[in-house]
Amino acid sequence: MMGGAACLLTTTLLLTLDRLFPPDLHRAQAQALVLYDTTGAPLDGRVSTDGSWRLTTNRAAVDPAYLALLLRTEDRRFWWHPGVDPFSILRAAGQLMLRGHIVSGGSTLAMQTARLLTPHRHTWRGKVEDALRALQLEWRYGHAGVLDLYLSLAPEGGAIEGTAAGSLFWFGHSAAHLSPAEAALLVALPRRPAALRPDRHPQAAQQAAALVLARAGTPVPDGLAQHFGTAHVPHDAPSVLTYLWRTGARGPVRTSLERPMQETVLRILRATPPPRLGGWAALVLRPDSSVAAWAGNAGNDCPGCAMDMVTAWRSPGSTLKPFIYALAFQRGVLAPDTILHDRATRFANYAPRNYDRVFHGSTTVRTALQQSYNLPAVRALDLIGARYFRATLQDNGVELRLPKGATPSLALALGGAGVRMLDLARLYNALAHEGLSTPPSVTEPAPDMQPTRLFSSAVARQVLGILRGTPLPNGMQDSPARSLAFKTGTSYGQRDAWAAGVQAGWTVVVWAGRPDGASSPGITGLHVAAPVMTRIMDTLPAGPDTVGTPLRALAPLAPSLQVLPEHEGPRVLSPPNGAVIESFGPDGAATPVGLEASGGAQPYRWMINNQPLATPPGLAASWQPDGPGFAHVAVVDALGRASSVTIQVH
Repeated sequence: MMGGAACLLTTTLLLTLDRLFPPDLHRAQAQALVLYDTTGAPLDGRVSTDGSWRLTTNRAAVDPAYLALLLRTEDRRFWWHPGVDPFSILRAAGQLMLRGHIVSGGSTLAMQTARLLTPHRHTWRGKVEDALRALQLEWRYGHAGVLDLYLSLAPEGGAIEGTAAGSLFWFGHSAAHLSPAEAALLVALPRRPAALRPDRHPQAAQQAAALVLARAGTPVPDGLAQHFGTAHVPHDAPSVLTYLWRTGARGPVRTSLERPMQETVLRILRATPPPRLGGWAALVLRPDSSVAAWAGNAGNDCPGCAMDMVTAWRSPGSTLKPFIYALAFQRGVLAPDTILHDRATRFANYAPRNYDRVFHGSTTVRTALQQSYNLPAVRALDLIGARYFRATLQDNGVELRLPKGATPSLALALGGAGVRMLDLARLYNALAHEGLSTPPSVTEPAPDMQPTRLFSSAVARQVLGILRGTPLPNGMQDSPARSLAFKTGTSYGQRDAWAAGVQAGWTVVVWAGRPDGASSPGITGLHVAAPVMTRIMDTLPAGPDTVGTPLRALAPLAPSLQVLPEHEGPRVLSPPNGAVIESFGPDGAATPVGLEASGGAQPYRWMINNQPLATPPGLAASWQPDGPGFAHVAVVDALGRASSVTIQVH
């Protein structure tokens, strides 16, 4: 009875002490961030908040031969003892008594881990604290957990901590595959990390590694020193590094970036003179929406050039126009061949003008978008509503940032809001993938994100077809092989020049300007950003044109988001396009005009001059004109596909 009570009391005491004095894991949790490309080659890195190159490492990511060598050298009975090895302690104490000095230590890996978590001087009191903490660590995390902590904290020279970081810096590769010499150096370094640094003391490092191998009974390879490199992490993706750091990413991170493509994009940007005191930025998305290249800033030294323009909020100029028209097509109020009037118009207190200060009269939506006329785009936004436009984009993961206290207005059509390049690329990527909007991913594997439907596949194809007819920059020749669909934009005051293009499923967005927001007189999206965008696009892998191919869903699509099978859309049969109809008789009375359509999915909805036509159920559709003149007649089927004609009524 007494024994049971004593055991219970002891257990209660230990649990209480464990809760009152938990192990301090701050050092283990303060990780550096190292980025790798798709092949596993290092791209960039940043030290932890305490200035160390410390990377989370677990035994599954380390060469088994290294683990065997480590345990054979440092703690043969690691999997047996509870954190403190009584045989090692007795042996060390006996050697101390017989020889008068320490011959071998009694520290286990758990005790070394305790000291690495809370560094202190080597004293008897410290040894006792390490032993107690080692017991606690084994109790809390088990043998495997303690081993993982050691692998993450082991000092490997200078500010390098952990087996993964040591392998990266000294050998230039991961710790998953280590030669015997490399494994031996990583085992030896924690004993004297300053004295054995291979970049400063190569001979000492070679001798220490050879001694570890010899004591373990492993043959020492010839030319041992040639296995040891110098500490270096490239700095090839600083913008992505900053972006991921701000999201809380730490440790080794595999990105979706391709080093050759990243270098190619940077080379193109740096080889092209930027605007005066300005710079470049570019983003390249693969057909699966992953980021292949991310250049947040490139060009000459300039005010604010260190800013990542991929995530900066800038005016998009005219680059949102395709999506205004797309949503107008989706709602059935416009179609590619709808006639719009490009003439001086005042919308309440807003009187927009074209960039060239010239109005072009009557024009189709197709021509207006290809030529980037301002008034037709503002009219289209007025038809669907600025609030609806902004809310729809927001529902699909794209934010338009307005000035403080402002509400959505028609100025959105001409760049009257802030947008990030990352979101702009998402919009154009949706055009390439049946209207499905998926956030660009920069890590592998990509996070599970369910696409949302921005607009129908038919609308996406209509807009892409229009953008393929956009005039190319001066000096660039079109060809049948080129399927580039693109749009340019220039913000108010010539502060930003944009070009966004889609080809064969790839999306490229390029920005030029001054990061500090100052004006760059003379820059335009067409003449500055578009040539660079097309040069980047021409370097991308050739292949079949996948524009319009449904995006592979990163998660199962909800039933409402399933990609619908393609069918022929509706077509207006009567009245035919361009018809002149005598509707008004001598007495001024109007004869109704019959409306007939075929194709698509019924029921149909009819729009007259962008206004819905009420048609009683069971009756044929007809329209009674309220006066002579031109009229726009559109039909929209049940799937949101539309076609239209323009007629003249007398």
